[in-house]
Amino acid sequence: MPYCPKCKQEFGADVRECPDDKVVLVSELPFQTVSGDDATWVEIASTGSDDEARLLKGFLEGEGIPAQIENVKFSMEPINFGIMGDIRVYVDADDEQRAIELLHRREAEYDRLDDDGENVVTDEGTADIADDAEAEKV
Repeated sequence: MPYCPKCKQEFGADVRECPDDKVVLVSELPFQTVSGDDATWVEIASTGSDDEARLLKGFLEGEGIPAQIENVKFSMEPINFGIMGDIRVYVDADDEQRAIELLHRREAEYDRLDDDGENVVTDEGTADIADDAEAEKV
């Protein structure tokens, strides 16, 4: 059966592209698994920046899913080669499906935001802020 390399969903044999992620399906998932002392950790996401990986880890942990980060970036000289590699986010194999669903929901919610640069997102969703509102003094 074909799989989406981004969301890891399985599709029927007649499907060639993931309808959500718009990527070509693969016959085998490329994600890594790492066996630990008492758990098997499954790669749930791969990012190009440490900040993004930390945001994903914090989001998952806020939803009650323990996560780990593996930084496989390295720099090469001369400096114009830049940084190579990626940063991987792992969750326990038992939490994999729920984590995938949460990340899809998170991405869908951000896609629905206006791109006016004035959105404030809280745990409850997008907040409405009056134009004449003042910041609270702490």
